[in-house]
Amino acid sequence: MTNRTGNLLRKKFNEYLISTVAMSASLYLAAIVDNIMVGNILGTDALSAVNLTTPIVYIKNIVFSIFIYGGNTLAAMYKGKRDHNKADKAFTFSILFGFIASSILMTVGILAAQPTAVFLSQGGQLYDNVLAYIIPLWVSGPLVVINSGTAAYVRTDGMRKLAIALPISSNIINLILDYVFMKVFGWGVAGAGWATVAGYAIGSLLLLFYFSSKQRTVHFTRVSHKDLKILLGVLQTGLPTALIHVCNAVRTYAVNGIILAAAGTIGMKVVTICMSAFNLALIFINGSATTLMPICGALFGERDNRGVRYVLRFSLLITEIMCVVVLAVFEVFPLQVGGMFGKLTVEAAAQLETALRIFSVCIPFYGVSYILRAFYQSTKQRGAASLFTILEGVVFIIPLIYLFSETNQQLMWLSFALAEAASILLTVITMQIIARHKKRKNFLMLDNAAETNVLDMTITNQVESALEASRKIKSFCSENDIDSRIGTILAVTNEELAVNAAKYAYKDKNQIDICLRILDDKLVLRFRDNGKFFNPTEYINDSGEEITGLSVVRKLTPDISYNRVLGFNVTVVAISRTPA
Repeated sequence: MTNRTGNLLRKKFNEYLISTVAMSASLYLAAIVDNIMVGNILGTDALSAVNLTTPIVYIKNIVFSIFIYGGNTLAAMYKGKRDHNKADKAFTFSILFGFIASSILMTVGILAAQPTAVFLSQGGQLYDNVLAYIIPLWVSGPLVVINSGTAAYVRTDGMRKLAIALPISSNIINLILDYVFMKVFGWGVAGAGWATVAGYAIGSLLLLFYFSSKQRTVHFTRVSHKDLKILLGVLQTGLPTALIHVCNAVRTYAVNGIILAAAGTIGMKVVTICMSAFNLALIFINGSATTLMPICGALFGERDNRGVRYVLRFSLLITEIMCVVVLAVFEVFPLQVGGMFGKLTVEAAAQLETALRIFSVCIPFYGVSYILRAFYQSTKQRGAASLFTILEGVVFIIPLIYLFSETNQQLMWLSFALAEAASILLTVITMQIIARHKKRKNFLMLDNAAETNVLDMTITNQVESALEASRKIKSFCSENDIDSRIGTILAVTNEELAVNAAKYAYKDKNQIDICLRILDDKLVLRFRDNGKFFNPTEYINDSGEEITGLSVVRKLTPDISYNRVLGFNVTVVAISRTPA
């Protein structure tokens, strides 16, 4: 037995990271695959036209982020508080309202396709290609909500294989149909768009396995005007992430305009390839940040601030490792990376080699900002998350890139790293000042009270460890002047929960996290393991008989509740400080 190691949370993060990166890939890989296929089959001019439609991608992602990321994070918070009814309502609002909003946006976008194409192409020679790509781009919006949106809940329900299969199947279909539609059928750049639509539509058939599964922890339920507060919570929780895409849409349009004016067509091709390559990094950065949000949200709902900090540190470490690997690849092989997106002239290749190396410096900074923003968002510090987004998305990047375009065009590519670094620094300084004013420890702004009078430990799922933990609980209660009878009840409760988890929740040796918190009016014992489903409040053995020890626990501690969240068994026992 030791102080809490954090191994359970680390394993859970790693477990979700793979499926979340796959889900993130479903959002970014479609664009990457389209860009690669378009650049190699139709040429870099057509690729530039696709890049000009990027603001539309960000506009679609605004709806996705508000309803899907907002609903998924809020549902995880409700699960952490053991309020499954509200979690179901958050899920219902998330998927249904996300689909409706995306469908309305699609209709408006198709009706306004021609003036939009004129606006994005500035009425130039790329107008026809832009117009051809816009319509299927809008049509894919509702399908993304259904496919990738539901995949977010598949992931947090612990159905990892299905969560990975959904985006992978969609993108494999997309890749195959890209070639068929553009090369075989000769549909041009429109073929790339319709291949994406078909990929999401066919891939969504796998959702039938999820909706028919008994492992689901969220379900569609009836909602009414009385539940609008939950809908508002979904919108508020998703707003910081959605704000990213608002700022990205503004930034992309402004940056494209500045570079087109300063560096002409070659500059436009270079920035197109830089941003297309950057999507490769975003798969990992966004995947890691999206993994953090529901885990952090559930821990925050349980007031497990130590767990929140551990997951934050670990996610930052993993994200930066992935960022450094991608950065190294871009620095060593800039022309090979650029060559994935089509053939370039000698002059364009020379500019790209320098530009991509300088531009890539921004990748580790983006990793830090995405993780911190996800942390603030999942701990209900939406002002900090929004500040991050506005600073790096608009406030710094546009003035910097314009300044360098007028003075030193090579340094334009450094603007992205400088903007991210300045945003991180200013946000941390601002939050540190607020933390001092509110008497919090630091810029993370976590509640200090949740970390006082706490016994936090990790044990192995063995009888000897359970007995030692019970002795430590009794000692901790005695040291804090808790009535000995309460200490004994908590020790017996811990022993029974730990021993029976070792017998029924696990097959092999593993670890269990135990936390005892002393509050003003009660003591709260939280017991967390990542074994198979095991509800100690109603468990019977294989012969159909109730386990006697757990029956005794329920009599000693009537305020006991069980929750299955993020694949964890979480049992919480509360007992008054005043013995009956």
